[in-house]
Amino acid sequence: MKIVTVEEMRRIEAASDAAGHSYAAMMEQAGRAVAEAIMQRSPVRGRQVLVLIGPGNNGGDGLVAARYLAQAGAEVTCYLLRPRDPATDHNFRLAQAAGATTLLADADVEYAHLRHQVACCDILVDALLGTGTRLPLRGTAAEVLRQTRRALEARRKPTCSLLSTVVPPFTGDRPAGGPLIVAVDGPSGLDYDSGLLDETAIPADLTVTFAYPKVGHFRFPGAAAIGELVVADIGTDPSLAESVTLELATPAMVRAWLPHRPLDAHKGTFGKALIVAGSVHYTGAACLAGAAAVRAGAGLVTLALPAAIHHAVASHLLETTYLPLPHDGGFISAEAAGVLLE
Repeated sequence: MKIVTVEEMRRIEAASDAAGHSYAAMMEQAGRAVAEAIMQRSPVRGRQVLVLIGPGNNGGDGLVAARYLAQAGAEVTCYLLRPRDPATDHNFRLAQAAGATTLLADADVEYAHLRHQVACCDILVDALLGTGTRLPLRGTAAEVLRQTRRALEARRKPTCSLLSTVVPPFTGDRPAGGPLIVAVDGPSGLDYDSGLLDETAIPADLTVTFAYPKVGHFRFPGAAAIGELVVADIGTDPSLAESVTLELATPAMVRAWLPHRPLDAHKGTFGKALIVAGSVHYTGAACLAGAAAVRAGAGLVTLALPAAIHHAVASHLLETTYLPLPHDGGFISAEAAGVLLE
C-alpha cells in the first residue's frame, strides 16, 4: 500500500477529476465509507450522532456521512463551523432532507449547545479540518475543538456517589465513558506530512482516510491520535499513484520477499546462525534473539551463552542447539573467545 504526502494526494485527486471521476464523486464515496465504517463497529439506529462540520472538503465528507447515518436511523446533529447555503451546497441540502439537525457555531452563545451535544452523543464525528490544515490552529476552529475536549473530559470524570462506586454507570459500548470518536481523514489539527498535532486536537478511536494513508498517519505524535486506521476506496485509479515511492510494509509484502522453500528441503538447506548472547541479568536477550533467528528461517540456530543460564533459556527454546560458554558469575568470560573461535 502506498503512503502519500499531502501534495501527492492533491495531484492524484486532480488527475482523477480531470479523467472524469469528479471531486463530487470522490466526496460521495468518502462520506459513505465513513458511515459504513461506523455502522460496522457500532449500532446507529436511535443513537445520538454529533458531526463537527468544517467549511472545506473535509466538512463535505462529514455531511455525506451524516446523511447516510441519518438514513440508517441515527439522530444526527451537524455542528457547522461556518454557514452553508442549502441552495448551493448539494450535500448540505441532502443531509437536511435526510433529517439531520443543524447548529451553527456563530449562533452558539458560549458554545452551550456544543457542550450539550458532546455530553449526550453516542458517536462523535470530527470533520472540521482536513489535509489543508496549518498549525497552530486559531480562531473558531480551535475554540470548537477546545470546548469539545473539555466536554469529553467532563464525561469521563468518575462521579463521587456511593452508587456509582459500587455499580458503575452504564456507558453503552464505550468503556471509557465517552462516545465513539471518529476522525474523517484524520483528527482536526493533524499535520498530514510531519505528524505534528495541535494541542486542541481530539484523539480518535477510528480514523477513516481516503485512497491512501498519509505520511502523518505514521509519524508521532499524530500517529498516537489516529486509533484504528481504515483506508477507504474513493474510486481513484491506482495508476495515478505509480510515481509514489513510499510504501507500507505489510506481512504479505514481506512474505513475497522471502526465498522459495523447496518441498525436499531440510534444516541444512537454510543456513546456520550462531548467536552469542545473554548473561545472568539478561536471559531474555538470548531467548528473543534465538526465537527471531528461527522464525526468520535459519535452518540451524546455535545459542552460545554463559553456561549458568543454559537451563533457563533452553526451557523456552526447543528448536535451537546450545554452546555453553565459560563464564564469570553468569557473564561471558574472556576464555569464551577460544571456544567461539573453534
